[in-house]
Amino acid sequence: MAPKKSVSSEDPRKKRLKSKASRDEPPSLDKSFASSEYLVRFHDDISRRTVVFGKIVDFPYFANHHIHIRELFQAQGWENFLSTRQKQYTTLVKHFYTHFQFIHGKISSYVKGKSISLPHSTLASILGVPRTGAQRYTTNSWVQFEGYDPLESIRQMCGNPNIQELSRPKIADLTLESRLIHHIIAHNILPRSGSYEYTSYLDLFIMWAILNKVKLDLAFYIAWHMETCVNKKNGALPYGLHITTILNHFGVDFSGEKETRDVSHKDVYGETTMRTNELKLKLQGMKNQCKRIKSLEAHLLGSSRMNEDNFQLVLGRLDSLATSMGNIQTSIDNFSAMVTRKFSTYDEQFGTLETSIQEINERLINQGI
Repeated sequence: MAPKKSVSSEDPRKKRLKSKASRDEPPSLDKSFASSEYLVRFHDDISRRTVVFGKIVDFPYFANHHIHIRELFQAQGWENFLSTRQKQYTTLVKHFYTHFQFIHGKISSYVKGKSISLPHSTLASILGVPRTGAQRYTTNSWVQFEGYDPLESIRQMCGNPNIQELSRPKIADLTLESRLIHHIIAHNILPRSGSYEYTSYLDLFIMWAILNKVKLDLAFYIAWHMETCVNKKNGALPYGLHITTILNHFGVDFSGEKETRDVSHKDVYGETTMRTNELKLKLQGMKNQCKRIKSLEAHLLGSSRMNEDNFQLVLGRLDSLATSMGNIQTSIDNFSAMVTRKFSTYDEQFGTLETSIQEINERLINQGI
């Protein structure tokens, strides 16, 4: 007799739910995470975010083409920071931000069993940037800083001293030098994803400081920007290639890491960037030309109406002037008539006087006097 098949008493629906749960279950805890809380945070949030690699600035290229931005970043002490070329370990960057905390000006984190502590001075030292400079961080208003006049700075960045309205300029309105500086800010100083065609309040302050060689504390901005991005829902994770420098300093083991990114030609600010900018400038020039033509058409039409209005106004004024001149002429005529009458009277009186004098003379002669 064949043995009976064992029949499971478990509900098939529960089995399907358990199977689905096992597929969705986060990976088991290992030394990659300090606790199960961080494991859940990584699985539910950080693992899904984009990492901003950054850009490498080819300063020699710009110098050879007489675009003098190297001196501006040398004045800040950021040339080496902006020229760093190294691999990004994407998973480890996400682990860094999974454990990221920023308390009392100090960053702390944990990656692959290594505890990371980054006071301001340590962060600056690891990244090779000065530890001093201005510290102003705001995202929703004009930066308040002695010597910083937002309107004057916008005039400088746009190369237009006639700007009167205080508003954040579009990238297309900036000079080529200011545009390049803004691109470096958007990819390296305050890295973000998405559109780079806008300027923030903080972008404009940093651009002003760079253009005028006002020293900034880069480590301060990096720490605060990390904090802002990691706390922003679905915010991109900045400084991908520079976190490699930090992890290397703390002896994190990179072996076995599969999710990496190497530097490509698209990551370098140089010839490719300039060609892209030149194309954008040409397209923008064509758009501006179209706007000028439309503006000229409107001006000409407006001028025609304005000239007609002015003509009618002038005619009205001429009529008024003619009336006034007529009144003046009448007054002159009346005055002339009055003078004529007066002189006629005087003539008559002088004639009578002359006759009287002649009669007196004749009488005197007759009397022998």
